[in-house]
Amino acid sequence: MSPVLAALLSFTTAAHASPMEFYGFGARKMGRGGGGVALAEGAESILVNPAALAGQRYPQASIGFVGIDTEFEPIPSVWWDTNRDGLVDETDAPLEMGPDYDAVQGFMLGVTRPIGTMFSFGLGLFLPMDRLLRLQTFEPQLPTYFLYANRAQRYELAIGAGFRPKWGLSVGGGFQMIPRARYKLTATLDVTVSAAEAGDSAASDVVGVGLDVHEMSLDLVPGFAPIVALHWDAGEAFPVLDGLEVGASWRGDAGLPVDVDIDLQVNARTEAIGDLNATVLPLYLGISLGVFDHYTPSQLNLGVAYEIADTVVLTFDAKRTAWDQMTPSIAKVTHLTVNGAGLEIPDGSATDGNPFDVQLQATWSPRAGTELKLPRFKLWPRWGEWEIDVQGGVGYEPTPLVSQSTATALLDGNRTIFALGLGFEHDDPFRRAGNERRVRLDGFFQYHVVQSGALDRGAPETPTAGYSVDGSPIPIGGHLLAAGVQWGLEY
Repeated sequence: MSPVLAALLSFTTAAHASPMEFYGFGARKMGRGGGGVALAEGAESILVNPAALAGQRYPQASIGFVGIDTEFEPIPSVWWDTNRDGLVDETDAPLEMGPDYDAVQGFMLGVTRPIGTMFSFGLGLFLPMDRLLRLQTFEPQLPTYFLYANRAQRYELAIGAGFRPKWGLSVGGGFQMIPRARYKLTATLDVTVSAAEAGDSAASDVVGVGLDVHEMSLDLVPGFAPIVALHWDAGEAFPVLDGLEVGASWRGDAGLPVDVDIDLQVNARTEAIGDLNATVLPLYLGISLGVFDHYTPSQLNLGVAYEIADTVVLTFDAKRTAWDQMTPSIAKVTHLTVNGAGLEIPDGSATDGNPFDVQLQATWSPRAGTELKLPRFKLWPRWGEWEIDVQGGVGYEPTPLVSQSTATALLDGNRTIFALGLGFEHDDPFRRAGNERRVRLDGFFQYHVVQSGALDRGAPETPTAGYSVDGSPIPIGGHLLAAGVQWGLEY
């Protein structure tokens, strides 16, 4: 691949789903392993079940901080054309893969507002500190944790509303906003060869290169993944079921189609050399690349929660994610036209350099959590009664990767989730008389274990791009960490 085309390809990029797909949104839900679709928890319900927003007494606002990090098994050195001579052989230095993915620190923001006694709306936002959005593709021949490398590297925004008419039943809806992108580059590359003069000893003395970029544009436009949701507080309709809550939500799929159009004219010029006249040989390249980035799959969430004597809360969730519809974020040439003086390569005659045959499956993921509320107590009169609660949860995420061809080296494994949380709640110390609004501080920690395994691609007879130098299998496994705090209040 030429340096110019490599630079152009660096503008097309990749990742799948959102950071909150892995960890949840809101400290209490994250402390239970990301579960709690059936619980009405204010701003924490926006991304997974906006119907649970209905029935709030007061507006709520929260701000939190979360840190996310990953660590995977070391990957052995692999073959690659590191000296860029167009061949993969023993003259190439082995490529060291890592894998080392950036840690992420970000803010969680949530705001809800009831209107009357039956209607509420809210907004939830995850905002990474280092960047708003990263677009990054991956090379399918190289060993890559394709679901983890870039998922946390973008913001997450959801807006929703809930309506509760009667019998404890609420309906809701909203959307998650996904950015879409279009990139365009128009440029002219001039290469001039002149006659050598005395003292010229290098090619650079007789070859001149000029690049004129005429137009470069990047458009980011919003796309939307719709959400519809239900929530039922069974105790309001049937007192014998007091403490039982049921929730369900469905989110449509969305993604970030990145359309890259490259219009490149290459002018090869020769100045008058000896008896040769000056000539210009123009070559036109029209290239279109397609990337489907930040894929957000459609998802069905089902959950049930039961509170015992205002002391213990038990939750169980089941989540179906339609990974089988995912388009991997691999740059593909969708159109290529080359023509010039005496040369013409029609569209369709070029083959894409990133062939892949990957089979993915939809997955069901169970999660179970609990919350223990300790007896209330008083410390200072203005702070009212304090409440301390402890959360815990476990979950299991099966890998969607079923099979792949020898042309790719995608890595993934089943993932087990362990979570803990601790919360403190008390009265607003600055409240007016008769104001019952509460303030809350929560901390959470999650530890995800990616099941150990190996990708055994065999040992080819000759050096082959992406294969381990020593012929050993590529180990799979590692862990993910997430921890943070969140402060919220009713106002």
